[in-house]
Amino acid sequence: MQNEQDRHLFMRCNAIDISAFGELPEGYHLRTCRPEELDIWYGFPFDTPEDAEKYRSFMQTYFQEVYAGQEERFFAACLFVCDAQDVPVATGFLWKRDGHTTVEWIKTKLHAEGQGIGRALLTAILRQASAQDMPIYLHTHAGCNRAVHLYTQFGFEVLTQPMIIADRPNEWQQALEYLRQVMPEEMYRQLRFTKYE
Repeated sequence: MQNEQDRHLFMRCNAIDISAFGELPEGYHLRTCRPEELDIWYGFPFDTPEDAEKYRSFMQTYFQEVYAGQEERFFAACLFVCDAQDVPVATGFLWKRDGHTTVEWIKTKLHAEGQGIGRALLTAILRQASAQDMPIYLHTHAGCNRAVHLYTQFGFEVLTQPMIIADRPNEWQQALEYLRQVMPEEMYRQLRFTKYE
């Protein structure tokens, strides 16, 4: 049985709310991922070394299926937020495929959360978007309730209709039920909803 916090959720932004923008805290800097750091990127979505190792082959396969042949473009796009020792603590990037623009693989390491790094990273990503890139889509999970709230502040809305994107079903009804239970009521009320057009 699927864990409710793993329910897939898709969001779309028709107009970026620049009032949500933020800057990196002192001691952190932004740069692109280097080719020799691909192993680091593979492990980013996972909170433990054990999970990173468990899903390493999945990440390698995903990279080959989605970014193979576009490695130069990937490394030019993929951003890392790094600490003072140049160690990556957050990642994400803007990507265009099949006529859609998406925010891809955005993640802040657990030990770096709560400092505004995710907000600053999303700011840097969305500053790259032009009018031609709109609307912008992203995929997340119900368990990422703090991230869902952040995305909402930037203008992202929950897509409320059945669809399958990249083999992932939009489980918005189950995801919203989970979010209703775990999100502070005020945050949940700020969610906005839309349909795919």
